[in-house]
Amino acid sequence: MRTRAIAEHDGAELPPRALHAVAEQIRACCGHSPLKSLRLAAGWTVTQAVAELARTARAADLPERGIDARTWRRWESQYVRPDDDYQDRLARLFATDPVRLGFANDYTHQQGGSTNRRDALRTLGAAALVAPTLGRASDAERIARELTRISETTDVGPSTLDGLRQVIADYGHQYARYPAGDLWQAALTDRHRVAELLQLRTTLRQRRELYIAAAWLSVILAWSAHDQGDNRAALAYAADARHHADQADHDELNAWAHDIAATVWFYSGRPDEALRAAERGASAAPVGTSARVRLTGQLARVHARLGHADAATETLQVLLKQAEQEPVHAAGLFTSDTARVLSISATAYLSLDQHEQARRTAQEAVSVYQQAPPGSSPTRQAITRIDLAIACARLGDPDRSVTEGLTALTATRYAAAIVTRAKDLQKMLESDYPSAAVVGNLKRGLAELHTAQH
Repeated sequence: MRTRAIAEHDGAELPPRALHAVAEQIRACCGHSPLKSLRLAAGWTVTQAVAELARTARAADLPERGIDARTWRRWESQYVRPDDDYQDRLARLFATDPVRLGFANDYTHQQGGSTNRRDALRTLGAAALVAPTLGRASDAERIARELTRISETTDVGPSTLDGLRQVIADYGHQYARYPAGDLWQAALTDRHRVAELLQLRTTLRQRRELYIAAAWLSVILAWSAHDQGDNRAALAYAADARHHADQADHDELNAWAHDIAATVWFYSGRPDEALRAAERGASAAPVGTSARVRLTGQLARVHARLGHADAATETLQVLLKQAEQEPVHAAGLFTSDTARVLSISATAYLSLDQHEQARRTAQEAVSVYQQAPPGSSPTRQAITRIDLAIACARLGDPDRSVTEGLTALTATRYAAAIVTRAKDLQKMLESDYPSAAVVGNLKRGLAELHTAQH
């Protein structure tokens, strides 16, 4: 429900009215409390919601107060009710009132006490149904064993989950070998299959694993959509991945979902949104993971694009230090390596107008990629060559610039980001070298690529 709403708002965060509408849908469909429904509509884990509550209080200059995740869960379960001050803070957080939060009653339309009496009778009747008379100890033992049996009942066999793990691993390892359109169709079929499995009886452990599988597949679908130029679908699937990763308490998956969102925003010319996604992803990514390195790279190039020279330089230093622990080459979508770090660094140096440093770094990255196995990271290789081309043009060498740009357009796997970056190169060349004949070669190369793909 949240994913659909985000797609309707072009991938941006939901405004209050839309957030409240999604929360009502969640509450009606799933039976969650109003507070939990609002949190899920916002796309937050309990830990994130606690942090956002504190941030909202600071922004309003309210006195410092602290709660933990356990207290928040007790509020959501309606086991306890927050005091008036916290009701006010929660109302500020979700731009609503205590009635919609489920902590107060609205008597505006009350027409007598009959409804309250019926509700009381209904509650008492339900309590009578669910409260068994234990009687002898053997009865209690039988009930306990039956409850255990029910909790172990499942319609999902272990081979099904093993198969899903293998499929997801294959998508990740072999991603660059699939045309984006073919991968999209296959991964979408598998994603629908996971949705169907989630409608069956499962154990709690199986359900968590299915949520993790759904998140991985949605990240893969987000990348595939981005490669095909459908950024709205990419952002929608990134949001879906975050939701399922949050429900499974899987921080690394959450980070990967933010990584693709940051990439989409970056190539869409929305660096502020890219920075927000990269920061959230970096805060979720566990130390020592490839996701952490990738998101550090995101932060470096976005800070550079925004002109945050000090932040970009500092982050680049962290990134290059992280690269010392990375392999030179690593195959797969969910990896990081030295070649990619050099490539991302070159992009950042260009944005910082450090053209000679960008040229050297991009050339080093190209040399590293040339030693990689065939078919390794074709999109990143192509973008690295385009960055090299831009650096050469800025340094007064349009001939080599066009040569590198045309080489990039021969990438073995088409991706919309290559075209986006190549158009940036073309625009810059036409501005800086309007009379250079070679510039027309790049323009024709782009036109031929467009024709071939359409």
